[in-house]
Amino acid sequence: MKQSVPPVVIDSVSYNYHTALSDRQVLNNVSLSIDRGEIVILTGPSGSGKTTLITLIGALRATQQGSVQVLGRELSGAAERDLTRVRRQIGYIFQQHNLLDSLTVAQNVIMSLQLAEEKLSPRERRARVAEVLDQVGLAEHIDKYPRALSGGQKQRAGIARALVTRPSLILADE
Repeated sequence: MKQSVPPVVIDSVSYNYHTALSDRQVLNNVSLSIDRGEIVILTGPSGSGKTTLITLIGALRATQQGSVQVLGRELSGAAERDLTRVRRQIGYIFQQHNLLDSLTVAQNVIMSLQLAEEKLSPRERRARVAEVLDQVGLAEHIDKYPRALSGGQKQRAGIARALVTRPSLILADE
């Protein structure tokens, strides 16, 4: 029987921040494997490397030392086009909602679909957005601007943006 490769495999990853005043190691020889369907929660004090690890897994930051394999692809030293392919399969939920105030909730969520490889008609995009906004409890806010939403509603719009592409992996930073 063929064993499937876990979606995330990290091997001996270390990461340092260098500034004019100091060097700070936030990850030191980290190794872990995350299996399909597994939910992993990282805890630790501010500055302990949680966001750094998430951005390495999400191909948003280059690995300094060690190996990061995500969805069957090695990210360490990968070409930009390969990193982009991996990023398109990941839903990102950031600490801040990062909504554009000049766009409606629907338009903010549609942006993720426009960047995805899946090609949908405008009608299909709108239907997908309506479906995911309904799932996060924002169906009635689809055409509102972010300034009309509460902080929690803005965060749920950010979650909808991450889910709308039906990603293979979801990374949430707080």
